[in-house]
Amino acid sequence: MLLALIPVPAKLKRPRIWVPALALVLALGAAAAYLILLNPGSIFVRWAQAALPERITMISFGPYPEEADFKVLKRNGVKYIVSLMDPRLPYEKSLLEREQQLADKYGMTVRDFPMASIFDQKIFPDYLEEQRKAVRFLRHLDAPAYVHCYLGKHRVIHVEEALVKAGIPERYLKAEGSRQEYWDAVNRIAKAQDQFNAGNFPSVLETLAPLKIKDVDVCYLRGWSHYRLGLISDAEEDFQQGLSVDASNPRNLDGLGYCYLRDGQPVMAQRQFTAVLQQIPDEQSALVGMGLAYLRLQDKSAAADTFRKVLQANPGNEEVRGYLKQAEGR
Repeated sequence: MLLALIPVPAKLKRPRIWVPALALVLALGAAAAYLILLNPGSIFVRWAQAALPERITMISFGPYPEEADFKVLKRNGVKYIVSLMDPRLPYEKSLLEREQQLADKYGMTVRDFPMASIFDQKIFPDYLEEQRKAVRFLRHLDAPAYVHCYLGKHRVIHVEEALVKAGIPERYLKAEGSRQEYWDAVNRIAKAQDQFNAGNFPSVLETLAPLKIKDVDVCYLRGWSHYRLGLISDAEEDFQQGLSVDASNPRNLDGLGYCYLRDGQPVMAQRQFTAVLQQIPDEQSALVGMGLAYLRLQDKSAAADTFRKVLQANPGNEEVRGYLKQAEGR
């Protein structure tokens, strides 16, 4: 009985140290990951990165450039470093600062269009707006540009796809022929585009005459120059040749559609415009062409609906407003 009254010492408990230990491990892991992200040239990152392009084109795409890459880009005449990295991400902010120092060293210009994403998942709501800004800049280059994100696998692909839809010359993106042939074609296309924009269509044809290559952009510029000069059969031949290179090229499909309209073949024209709109549903030129084809077929209701769609996107287009009046019988 007396033994039962003697208190038994409480069982000693080991101090719980696993919680702070786990926190320390996580903190060290996060710090290590951050240091790895700050070194995209390390073995831990290189395996996941895209490679620097073998041939530098007017617009080249790839991963974050280290100093060795800057030397290659400089040697190939690159003037612009177009970054899609986002200073709102701390490690990308640090890398952008390092990139600016390297660009200053090698005499290049950095333009940043922040498109933050992690494994292709958009982080901030201005992603698409920054993408559009990048495309607008790249459409009016006066010298080669290198476009990059962190790995060169996600953000750059979205920009490249948007450039194709925006009608950037295909040869700006793909290196074909020798280096001399490639840059001669690029320079002639750029010069011809300036002449076309100025309305100097005979000069466009003269500038492009030495190019014997089959190229969708050469065919497009030749085709519209012939069209503006009233040489519709020549224009049709140009657009057909462009489509023999790329059967789904929207610019040559669009041009061929307008040739069919001039030839009095609105049904054939609609087929071309439909092929364009299946790729780019809001393509303004194809929508106007489709509306005109409806007018030729006396389907004024469909024509009016199409012209209204154009005016919703571009309310100041007085030419289309005139077409709408025709469709509405005013």
